[in-house]
Amino acid sequence: MPRHAWWIVGTTWVIFMVIFALISFPNHYNFRSYAHDLAFFMQYFENYLNGYFIPRKLSIGLLNEPVDGIIYTESHISPSILTALPFYWAGSVWGLLLHQWLSIGFMAIGFFAYARHRIGLWQAGYWTMVHFFGMWGITSLLAWDWHEVVAGIVWLPWFFYALEAQKLWLLFLSWFLFIGAKENFALWGIWLSLSLLFAYKSSKKQRLLLWLAGLTTAWFALTYVLFKKGPQLHSAFSAYEYLAAEDPLAALQGKETVSDPSIGKILRTILLKPQLIWSLLFESTHPDLATFGIKSELHWAVLWSGGWSFIFQPIFLILLIPVYLYKLLPDRYSIWGTLYHYNTEFAAILPIAVLWTAERWRGSWRFWVALIGGALGAHLMNFSLLDHCYSKWYDSARHRWYQCEHYHPLQGYDYEKIHEGLKLIPREAGVSASSRLAPHIPARLEYYHFPVVGKAEYIALLRNDPGPWPLTPAELTCHIDSLEHSPYWEKIWDKDQLVIFRRRSADKSK
Repeated sequence: MPRHAWWIVGTTWVIFMVIFALISFPNHYNFRSYAHDLAFFMQYFENYLNGYFIPRKLSIGLLNEPVDGIIYTESHISPSILTALPFYWAGSVWGLLLHQWLSIGFMAIGFFAYARHRIGLWQAGYWTMVHFFGMWGITSLLAWDWHEVVAGIVWLPWFFYALEAQKLWLLFLSWFLFIGAKENFALWGIWLSLSLLFAYKSSKKQRLLLWLAGLTTAWFALTYVLFKKGPQLHSAFSAYEYLAAEDPLAALQGKETVSDPSIGKILRTILLKPQLIWSLLFESTHPDLATFGIKSELHWAVLWSGGWSFIFQPIFLILLIPVYLYKLLPDRYSIWGTLYHYNTEFAAILPIAVLWTAERWRGSWRFWVALIGGALGAHLMNFSLLDHCYSKWYDSARHRWYQCEHYHPLQGYDYEKIHEGLKLIPREAGVSASSRLAPHIPARLEYYHFPVVGKAEYIALLRNDPGPWPLTPAELTCHIDSLEHSPYWEKIWDKDQLVIFRRRSADKSK
């Protein structure tokens, strides 16, 4: 590759990585990260660092007071997140955010390497990489918190590269890190590897894909056996359990009770009621008009970001069928749309779909129109969603890195001053904190999401928090007032909108 090409590719990569850094890191600094994602995984990694390789207790995920004998565990089996453990060990919460940011950059390099290898032109790699940089699924991922999905999805373009370049060590490494991110990635991996048998005619590639399908099936079976015990299975499938009813629509309306929901009953509905499933892929399951347009917005975004290539390469639409079912069938509208971490699968597939489509016209002007048009379409769609988004709950301040609002602290919270007050909490003491504040407190084994207190010796809250989920702002104010008058707690800090309470029985010498 000529020197000027390296300069073009490298400069573009750096520019977009700077933009991605401007999306991700200011959100945490300005108190827009939350306990139910970022702090949750902080405690997960804290368990690892304390020698609990199967996390013994993730109390930050509890929304009710813990009961003795009840162990709450993560709802996904994710060995791939061990790739982030050194980052957490070195930099705590900032290390996790750095890991996610660098993972996206590594994924972009994977697209460049794959497209350049397949087409033989560095320009093809460049535009495929640019296409990926414009995907709204990456913007929404970085605008939220840290997620286990990034530890797996980052390897998908490297899998395609290794399969076609016949690099077996990279093939198996990338594949198992991909399916090891979470058990539904393993389930998708079975479908993906079997579907690709129709795309690759080489007997050697087909044998490799069959091996991957068999090994992935075994891994999924193992994780399901481990996963199905306890309340976490119900938690993971509760959004789909209405499909286990004889009349799913009646179950959604509360007219029918779902008794003993199971995966088998859900699959029965999917297979035997295709007309219903087709409707649910496009229509809201909620009577609330605020949910109107969310599902159609997803289809629109996919279409303009490269989904038009499905006409010429339908194999990629087939590959995404499990993703569509996973996203659009649950009764939770936060999953349907273009926000959060629920769209990384589209970001991983659409650039490759456009590349394969453009390859049909290699040697023609259509090749460059398809390749460049796909990249520009993704960026235009991304900016369109940044301007207006139907998906719930869109927060422009989190996403619009090009506006001053993004860099202003929420509610005037001062990072440095608040962290000065948080130093009063001993490192090993149990703590309960509001959702917005928890990621700013080092994780520990006794770590709770307020209003759960559990065995916490300290409670840390932010006054005037506009979104203290699962509480309302008024409820949070009432809780603070109650603690101020409680004989069991003493207020030790009330400054800069941070208030800290210490249990009166706590050892003050800590």
